Amino acid sequence: MPSSVSDIAGHEELALLGAMMKRNDFSGFPAYVAIDGDRVVGIAVIQDGYYTDFTKVWCLEVAKDYRNRGIGRMLMDMVAQYHPSIKLVAKRDAFGFYQKMGFAFVGEPHPKSNVCYMVRQPG
Repeated sequence: MPSSVSDIAGHEELALLGAMMKRNDFSGFPAYVAIDGDRVVGIAVIQDGYYTDFTKVWCLEVAKDYRNRGIGRMLMDMVAQYHPSIKLVAKRDAFGFYQKMGFAFVGEPHPKSNVCYMVRQPG
């Protein structure tokens, strides 16, 4: 179940992420959190699609030493369980990750920033 970002801000592993979220004003946004023992190892920050057809994933982060273990996929699956229509901005190096989970490009990647909107809808 989602928790508030402020509920997890005290964990050392998320200090950098917490600072980034504060800079981008994600405080108060719902988040899905992956925990191993007493360590936060991943987080997905969303904006519910209450006013739109899509829920936006603003941030998906997994601790470096926990990557390639399925945690990012698990977090995205948790988001999709409650929010089936998802929109996000993906970096070029994550395009394949999102495509494997059924996301499709919306337009072309931006030539300078190498990011692109991607969406996944149910069905």
